[in-house]
Amino acid sequence: MAISKSTNTYNRQNWEQSEFPILCQTCLGDNPYLRMLKDNYGDECKVCSRPFTVFRWCPGTRMRYKKTEVCQACAQLKNVCQTCLLDLEFGLPVQVRDQAMGMKDDLPKNDVNREYFMQSVDKQYI
Repeated sequence: MAISKSTNTYNRQNWEQSEFPILCQTCLGDNPYLRMLKDNYGDECKVCSRPFTVFRWCPGTRMRYKKTEVCQACAQLKNVCQTCLLDLEFGLPVQVRDQAMGMKDDLPKNDVNREYFMQSVDKQYI
């Protein structure tokens, strides 16, 4: 028996839809006239495995296209760029920043616990 998309909306209402990504200045580039391509639910987040809005853009001439890799909830939780995953404040890799500041990764490992944790984070940031 097939289930239509309109009947199963519980988890879909918690998926991310955004208008602009969280980016560092390096990933954004120096072109003030940037054209971004937006793909709703285009990919799975590399951290929490939930669908999110993917953005693609070319930051400048003769540069490769960049795209977002993690969802906004994970980026806000860790304070990182959605594309390069570097810290927004210091520009360091997350592991180096966490070791220097004495932070630890407390994201649940189990799928169900991770989904519950991300839903509570979404409520907190929204």
